[in-house]
Amino acid sequence: MPKIQVYALGGTIAMTPTASGMVPSLGAAELVAAVPGLGELADISAETFATIASANLSFLQIKALCEKASLAQCDGIVVTQGTDTLEETSFLASLIYTGDAPLIFTGAMRTPEQLGADGPSNIYNAVLAACDAEGGVYVVMNGEVHDPWQVAKSHTSSLASFRSEDRGPVGHISEGALYLEVHEQQIPIGIGAAVTELPPVALLPAGAEFDIRILEQVVGLGYKGLVIEALGAGHLSEAWADAAETIAKTIPVIFTSRCASGPVFENTYGYKGAEIDLIERGLMPGGNIKSRKARLLLSVLLTDNALDWESRFLAIKASF
Repeated sequence: MPKIQVYALGGTIAMTPTASGMVPSLGAAELVAAVPGLGELADISAETFATIASANLSFLQIKALCEKASLAQCDGIVVTQGTDTLEETSFLASLIYTGDAPLIFTGAMRTPEQLGADGPSNIYNAVLAACDAEGGVYVVMNGEVHDPWQVAKSHTSSLASFRSEDRGPVGHISEGALYLEVHEQQIPIGIGAAVTELPPVALLPAGAEFDIRILEQVVGLGYKGLVIEALGAGHLSEAWADAAETIAKTIPVIFTSRCASGPVFENTYGYKGAEIDLIERGLMPGGNIKSRKARLLLSVLLTDNALDWESRFLAIKASF
């Protein structure tokens, strides 16, 4: 049978009730033991890497996990964690992981105590994907397989919360089989493997009647880059455009869209604060890359050969 390594990080999938509410406490062995038929699918090794809520997962923890996974002698790896930051940690893993075996992230929207708990099913499907996928980093939730570039948590509690709005899932699991599209992941593997610390990159959302006071503080607070989640197809108020231009003279500034799907434009609207104007002011359009992932990608690029961040970002954006 295939040899699959399971690493548990905590999260809803590992929550148990206490007097103060649900807290992460179940370890990897307990999670694996709760999945019927898993032992008939693969030879499982289970290790508890952490038992924390995913909001507390750090870059250094994900880096350590990926380094360990890259060296694991197995056919596939499954990581269980909380869903709150699953779209970010899996994306970050795509930047760091250098192993040949598929690395599958999963979690649960319901705790083990709730009716219809989805944790066991998600673990089973993740292990199945880890057995059959040929490599790369994926997110498996609710019977669907997603690319970390695309996937986002779209609902606070729905079992179908994880969605890839622009392109849809890259595969699915049905009747105990993995159906995976021919798929080339977008990020050059291991692009951030040598990074030891992420420089701070700010992420600020734009909105109607947002003033510029926080925006004006970004450089002075020591941020090395800025991602602005702009309106619509990539638009800002005139006041924000003026402030962003000043910032872009000192640190890199990328603008993305707050919309759930679709790229920012580059050649349509020409009024002050629209995408053509922002590009002329020195801001970089983020294409299809969404804000939270653009923040992580820019941070890695600023660490790894920072002088060449712009051309590398452009190349990655073009391939996406």
